[in-house]
Amino acid sequence: MLLICSLWGANTQAQGFRFGIRAGANLSTAAGPDANKPEAIWGPAAGLVANVPLTPSNFFSFQPELLYSRKGYWMINPSVSSPTRVLLHYLNLPLLAKIKVGGLVLEAGPQVGYLLDLRDYSPIASNRDPNKLDPYRRWELGYLAGIGYELKNGVGVGVRYNAGLTHVRQVPTNVTPLRFHNAAFQFQLSYLVTRR
Repeated sequence: MLLICSLWGANTQAQGFRFGIRAGANLSTAAGPDANKPEAIWGPAAGLVANVPLTPSNFFSFQPELLYSRKGYWMINPSVSSPTRVLLHYLNLPLLAKIKVGGLVLEAGPQVGYLLDLRDYSPIASNRDPNKLDPYRRWELGYLAGIGYELKNGVGVGVRYNAGLTHVRQVPTNVTPLRFHNAAFQFQLSYLVTRR
């Protein structure tokens, strides 16, 4: 274990720990058996990135991120037979394995999200209800995978897909659960700086 840590530290020092920012947009929707005619909506995504090289030339690295992400969906509300728009504000923590070949970047890993707030624009719900978060899961477990291109100066572009493994809504007692999860494509720009 000590040897592995020493090699990791040597690689990190030699190649340089990198940090930076990432910003872009989500095209998100709901997916699952009970997603009733969902339609996608756009939302912002932005946050901080760290990159820890694990091999020479930064071929393989570990990349944790901390991102704000607004997700959501349009979906038919069966109670009123009309579209309902729901906006979900998450703080996401992706923990990614990253492979870089030349400028080409491949990345994948798990993601944990925390629901900060939401806006429910249903005709029968008030978005000022102090208990509006109660039917929704505060914690989300999911996954992320993406592809991109990164220039030598640290500027990068990428496309990602992420989806939840947990349902958006909780299951109240004696109520039929609504089984659907978040699903989103992300289009992002990034900039990483090497720590000397």
